[in-house]
Amino acid sequence: MAQKNLSLRKLSVRDAWGLIEVIESEGEITLHFGNHTAQSGWHPAQPAKLAFGYYRALLMGLVLHPDPRRLNLYGLGGGALARYLLEYTDISVHAHDLRPSLAPIAQQYFGLDLEHPRLQLQFGDICASDELADVPAADIIWVDIFDEQGMVPIPTRSLAQMARQLGQIGVLCINVWRNDLRSLGDLTRALERFFDPDPLVLRVPERYNSVLCYRAEPWQPHDILQAHRRITHFSSPVQETLREAIGWLEALPRKQLG
Repeated sequence: MAQKNLSLRKLSVRDAWGLIEVIESEGEITLHFGNHTAQSGWHPAQPAKLAFGYYRALLMGLVLHPDPRRLNLYGLGGGALARYLLEYTDISVHAHDLRPSLAPIAQQYFGLDLEHPRLQLQFGDICASDELADVPAADIIWVDIFDEQGMVPIPTRSLAQMARQLGQIGVLCINVWRNDLRSLGDLTRALERFFDPDPLVLRVPERYNSVLCYRAEPWQPHDILQAHRRITHFSSPVQETLREAIGWLEALPRKQLG
């Protein structure tokens, strides 16, 4: 008889926003907010492997900027993305999340070094734009904000703060569910107020996730060529991940090819 996959609940706590659970199954540790959807995940035995496809797609932002040194991460979750950046790149990370209780969980279960000199943590509500006024400038912004209901709506005034942080050549990469058409439409219309309306799109295979990459200037074919060349600027684990993710990039809109 085949043995069923066993799941071990390593943590179950409540904070002001609800249930937080950490589950271990088949060598993978995942973070959950009261349902089956994993908010973060990693394989402790394979720290160089990013567990989720959209994690790997977000890395595309690293080669879309000529010299990324500072990254603002909205949505700490279990800290898997922050840990990866600190371990395998030289980029400084400013991570912002609603729930302070996630910091010790990220340290204990997901390997995040809270004392790392290139890590800053800030906690507050992204929907309150004054919370973002003190967030430093960045070359890249990653947005990965979901709760137990799905994509968290981001007010236009908060997107304006993000655009301010990036400046003219900064790149914003946002993880979305492409099957949530209403939320996706509201988000893209709001982003068009601050960025070129045609993002680069990475469609994660066999998932509903897509990663949209925005900047102020329109994307051009030579940006993609430069992205391929920049892959070698990074460590071997990051290079391997980037070579996979860049294959998910959809073609530029026709008007950018003329």
